[in-house]
Amino acid sequence: MANNLTGNPFKVDTATGVSATAANFTFHVYDIILTSASASGTALVQDADGNLKWEASYGADIPANIHDHFDPPIVFNGLTVPTLTSGTLKLYVKTLG
Repeated sequence: MANNLTGNPFKVDTATGVSATAANFTFHVYDIILTSASASGTALVQDADGNLKWEASYGADIPANIHDHFDPPIVFNGLTVPTLTSGTLKLYVKTLG
């Protein structure tokens, strides 16, 4: 599978230092779920300016899912995932424009 940012949730399975969405594309993220991690490691989610928005570190005792809910939602301006050791990130979003 490749990164898919056309639906809800956004699905990211390949790390990229390049913004996966255009800068000035603003949206809220109200849930982030890491699924199918197969190796210990780290996942980092940033906005287009490199501001850290979410981080997860997981060891050999990898849980089935890492799920974080945000109330209020996190506001993003663009999206990068510079580190994703394994698995798929699902970002549940509300588009603002």
